[in-house]
Amino acid sequence: MRTSKMVILIYVIIFSVLLVGTAFSSDKEKELKAIGEMRLKELTNRAKAALDKKYPGEDWERYKFPKFVYISDAVQTGYKIAVKRPELLAKFSCYCFCEGMGHKNLAYCFLEKGAAGGNFDDHASTCNVCFAQAMMAFLWDEMGAADAEMQKAMKEAYGK
Repeated sequence: MRTSKMVILIYVIIFSVLLVGTAFSSDKEKELKAIGEMRLKELTNRAKAALDKKYPGEDWERYKFPKFVYISDAVQTGYKIAVKRPELLAKFSCYCFCEGMGHKNLAYCFLEKGAAGGNFDDHASTCNVCFAQAMMAFLWDEMGAADAEMQKAMKEAYGK
């Protein structure tokens, strides 16, 4: 009798863990999708708040952003993400079809040769796809999404 009770208990524990894991997975998927569907203003506000939380008191002036970065809050937020997280942006293709400009990944839209510490590329300042992608990637990364989850969510957000 003891053995059958143990087996039942083990099954109950395994089922509970699977059920809870599925709920967390479902919540994460919902949040990934919600970020991918946000309007630009909400996306910008969330990304700005996440930047302020992650980099409190950051001296953004030290990056010497060119004037074109200050076109809007969304553009400025995208470039701030680019200087702090170029390796994150480098994980994504850009969905604005800028490969013809020599862009190898999303980081190139913001940074010359896709690398921080050099010059800025002005392309992202006039491309809502670029700065929106940067903000989505940053928010997904901050919520702990894996690279594969972020890649999938980006493809779903842009229908490709």
